Amino acid sequence: MRVIDTVDRTTEDGLVDEIDRGALEAHIDALADLRRYPGTDDQWEAAEYIVDELAADGVDAELQTVEAYTSVPVSATVTVTTPVRKRIDDSITTAFSANTPPGGVSGELVAVDSVGHSTTDLPDVAGKIVFTQGLPTPGAVRAIDQAGARAAVFQSPTAGQLHEMIVSPIWGSPSVDDVNELPDLPVAEIRQVDGEWLAARLAGDDVVITVETEARTEQRELPCPVARIEGTESDRYTVIGNHIDSWHEGVTDNATGGAALLELARVLHDHREELRRDVWVAFWPGHSMGRYAGSARYADQNWLDLRENGIAYIHLDLNGLNGADHLWAQHMAEVGDEHLDVLEDGPLPLDVAGDDGGLLGDGSRPGRNSDQSFWGAGLASLLSGARFSGDHDDGGPVGGGWWWHTPEDTRDKVDFDLMAEEARLYTAIVSRLSNSPVLPHDYRETATEIRTLTEQIDAEAEGEIDFEPVYDRLDRLDAALEELVAVANDVDADGVATAVEDVQVRLGNLLIPALYMEAPAHEHDPALPHELLPYLRVAESLPDRAGPREGFARTKAVRGVSKLAQRVGKAADAVESFLDDRV
Repeated sequence: MRVIDTVDRTTEDGLVDEIDRGALEAHIDALADLRRYPGTDDQWEAAEYIVDELAADGVDAELQTVEAYTSVPVSATVTVTTPVRKRIDDSITTAFSANTPPGGVSGELVAVDSVGHSTTDLPDVAGKIVFTQGLPTPGAVRAIDQAGARAAVFQSPTAGQLHEMIVSPIWGSPSVDDVNELPDLPVAEIRQVDGEWLAARLAGDDVVITVETEARTEQRELPCPVARIEGTESDRYTVIGNHIDSWHEGVTDNATGGAALLELARVLHDHREELRRDVWVAFWPGHSMGRYAGSARYADQNWLDLRENGIAYIHLDLNGLNGADHLWAQHMAEVGDEHLDVLEDGPLPLDVAGDDGGLLGDGSRPGRNSDQSFWGAGLASLLSGARFSGDHDDGGPVGGGWWWHTPEDTRDKVDFDLMAEEARLYTAIVSRLSNSPVLPHDYRETATEIRTLTEQIDAEAEGEIDFEPVYDRLDRLDAALEELVAVANDVDADGVATAVEDVQVRLGNLLIPALYMEAPAHEHDPALPHELLPYLRVAESLPDRAGPREGFARTKAVRGVSKLAQRVGKAADAVESFLDDRV
């Protein structure tokens, strides 16, 4: 159910029609040949081009800088020394892999079928080298590292390709509190054909290998173009971001996102007199080799203002994928209906799907990826774009093409007609966020999701924990939100619209971190998958625990109930106070 029943779409339609396919193609021509690794001349050239283009279009732009801890893979080799000798040169390491000493590290090779972030039952791999299939992800590397392995070798999931990866689980640059979470494990990735050869050797013999890895990990100064388009009635704003850095040329990941954002900024600036609210656009560095360091630093430095005035974050990535066959979407509950309304009414002849079946998550909710640095500040998040289905011949990880994170991500992989239609969709989404009389955020959906998830956790806990404090406050919040929506759909004065918007922002401040975050709102959770209401999930394990372990889990669960009940209660207080003031 949408919070605004009817809104004039004249401005939205006018903005959408302004997107220029030719401008998008010109931006790609300028960016395509630049290998935008952190702090390199190519990255600075791309940043300066972006700021110059924004300025030429009259947009208020600034080239900010970010000090970020980043890691660039240099080299990897895998050498089999027993039972035969074979050197596998066609291998790569990852960002934030540990460096080996000269000559590498050697050990017995142990095959493990699959390793994920929640793997806890690895065989005895202490002092050995793990061989497994799939992408080297932070969770898998952490599990292998904690099991005491000397190194890890991953077989690529894509025939003929090696995908560049980052294995740090830390969101953004490390702090003194989490720097020790950086992996201390050398990591290599090899091609499928070499992995199959290794697996065949392991089937009949003990195998000993030597792994050599080098990554250049250091603090770097990075460019971060940021621009602001001012609306006419409110200082509240939407943040739209993409990442300026790339693996190799990275044309679809993510020169296309940068080009789309440049064109979107031009159109919004040309029609700024028709916008109620502001729009901020940002081109984040440190995404690929700094684990979202640019957006994390921006969120940290602007947290108070984001919390008071930010309303939504839209992330642009992997645009214009040539051959994509479905329209993928993720969003938070409060903006879901509005987001889907734009996508389903849009011009793209693609089915809307909420699951890419890969690293980005297994459902319609945003995950710990895609520069999602703004949950703690309470910004609703939306992501969408054309993607490949899992069984598509040209498909690759995370819904991208087989060329994702490889040197093959070049200009020929772009469908410019598709890219223009995606840009039009983003323009429509931003128009609604900027021009709705009150925010198009329906927090009834958020409250419903909190209740549904709490009931599921309660059922799994089998009565071991009392969730009544949460239910009591949800009852109050549900009733108050129904009245709030009635007011929002009958706004007849600017003062009332502003007051409704104030309450909506306060609801985001309270409910989004409560639903999505384990960490305090001013910090960042790790870049590892976790479920919604993460701090309550331990309650689900209580029936299977005994002794001290049961007591430890109960302590965390009771505190989690108090945390959620307090956040929901404060949300109910905010809406009830607004309603009382109207009497």
